Amino acid sequence: MSKVLRIVAVCLLVTFVSTACGSSSDGVESVLLDEPGEYQEPGIAVNELVEGTRFETAVVRGSDGSDVNIADFLGRPMVVNFWFSACPPCKREMPAIEEAHLRYGDSVSFVGVNPVDSEKRMNDFASDIGVTYLLLSDPDSQLMVANGIAAFPTTLFIDADGVVVEQISGEVTAEMLSRTLDGLVL
Repeated sequence: MSKVLRIVAVCLLVTFVSTACGSSSDGVESVLLDEPGEYQEPGIAVNELVEGTRFETAVVRGSDGSDVNIADFLGRPMVVNFWFSACPPCKREMPAIEEAHLRYGDSVSFVGVNPVDSEKRMNDFASDIGVTYLLLSDPDSQLMVANGIAAFPTTLFIDADGVVVEQISGEVTAEMLSRTLDGLVL
């Protein structure tokens, strides 16, 4: 008889917990707040919209660990790609960015900024893919935060005056790069 009572007790406990914390009849979960306030749905990371604003600069690290002020690259068009090695779309887009670098590199600076990996991991990963454009490490995420980057990959196209003219959140393709760069260098 005690086994039946345990089963009934467990069923009652499950019913109570699911009613107190669980779902309504329409499948939408209830949320009890510890403090009064406004509930915010959890979501995915979203970048701030920075098109039309000045590109914010910071001192980051070169692939050799030396300090690099990204402001030194302003004055000519620039493509800045935020990425890291464990990001599948980052890896997929790197050959297209390399191809654009080879095509437009005489008139546009290409910079890959990695806020996650060590310099060694960053260099080894990029070498395996065949990347030759400039890679910088942003270990304190100063450049990333200054430009409102929260999702990867993100690519910013910056004109010679230092204004972000296009922002692409997500994987870029060769066609997207060509279309934007043709407009940027004309």
